[in-house]
Amino acid sequence: MLKRHGYWLGLIWMLVIFVLPLPFLQTLQVGIGGIVGAEWLPIAAGTIAYVWMLTSIYISTRPQWLDRTIGLPAAYQLHGIISLAAILLAFLHLEGAHSQGWIKLTGFWAFYLFLGVAAYSLIFMAGWLTSRVHWLASLKVWLEKVFRHEISLWLHRLNLVATILVFIHVWLIDYIRAITPFMILFTGATGLVFLAYGYYRYQAHQGHTRARLMEIKALNDQVLQLVIKLRRPLSLHSGDYIFIAFPEIAGLEELHPFSLAKIDPDRRIVTLAIRQDGDFTSQLVQLSSGQSLIVTGGYGLYHSIIQDQKPQAMILLAGGIGVVPLLSIAEQYADLPINFYYNAHSANNLLYEDLFTKWEQRNNFKSVRQVGRLATQEVINHLPDDRQGLLVLIAGPSSMAHHWIKVLKAAGIPRHQIFYEAFNW
Repeated sequence: MLKRHGYWLGLIWMLVIFVLPLPFLQTLQVGIGGIVGAEWLPIAAGTIAYVWMLTSIYISTRPQWLDRTIGLPAAYQLHGIISLAAILLAFLHLEGAHSQGWIKLTGFWAFYLFLGVAAYSLIFMAGWLTSRVHWLASLKVWLEKVFRHEISLWLHRLNLVATILVFIHVWLIDYIRAITPFMILFTGATGLVFLAYGYYRYQAHQGHTRARLMEIKALNDQVLQLVIKLRRPLSLHSGDYIFIAFPEIAGLEELHPFSLAKIDPDRRIVTLAIRQDGDFTSQLVQLSSGQSLIVTGGYGLYHSIIQDQKPQAMILLAGGIGVVPLLSIAEQYADLPINFYYNAHSANNLLYEDLFTKWEQRNNFKSVRQVGRLATQEVINHLPDDRQGLLVLIAGPSSMAHHWIKVLKAAGIPRHQIFYEAFNW
């Protein structure tokens, strides 16, 4: 699966960058006729920019087929990069194309809306970037005191307004409007993407699975446990995460992702362990048993990776609250030899001691739980001699994951036997 994951990821990138714009460019070029060279470039740049922006909007609807293929973190990275590339191409279009009146105004308004939202999103909604640029992550933490997540979501939706402005911009250009095949493709693609987004928004408020909060309790001074009863079954697997929202409570109306600590599919009960460190999570303490909520999912690749690789043994490496998705995996795969390494900043933050005590009754389960960083040599010394059937799953901060991937590769474990699913939104 990891090899295939890389294959599918590359294929989807190629599809988005090269294949999707082709029919738009082809129909436009045929319709325009003799325009080539310097005159054609700004038109082509604007066309590709629009196709990529439509693609970005579609990715924002979190299609489950895309998640199960490449994972939402990779999809959001694609979303962010093609959005920035689209803005760059839109700038080239703006500089090279000449227009007047409403055509010019709609183009300018759209571009500066896109630019403003992109600048904001690079700080608040690009976890794939802030996890790599430390000063940007620090700036995000400081600014989040003012700009709450819900504000970020609404500002991000200004991209829809900008896209509508571009749609109007194109329809106002008479010689483009006269190219029937292009306009059918252009209008049809826009309509389909907006229908997908509209359905996604409908689902967010009406169509998702209804659920009830059975229990809420503190596991420590930072982490809350939520036990949720679903009204109907969802396609959930160990290692998955779900999105939840509480539509009746101000500040908790928007969907947020959380990993599954436990799953009881027969009783339709899921358990979440949530650290209170954000504007959404810090408000969860006000909840009480019986509260209604909506749930969508599952999302995530851990289960797919395990099913595809069919490992003979697993190593689970968890840091801090990142332990949560690995708990349900350790519970489900009791027949596999598992070495579970788990560290946290304090003893109080080492969660679910009872589960580890239970699992350690199994002959094939070993765990190391400690405060502070895990000793690299401790893990390396206990690697199995036969590493061909070994699968390593990592969950936690990206810096921790990058460290262990480097260490394990140096120890002779192939990269395709190591999997880390980033959880940076």
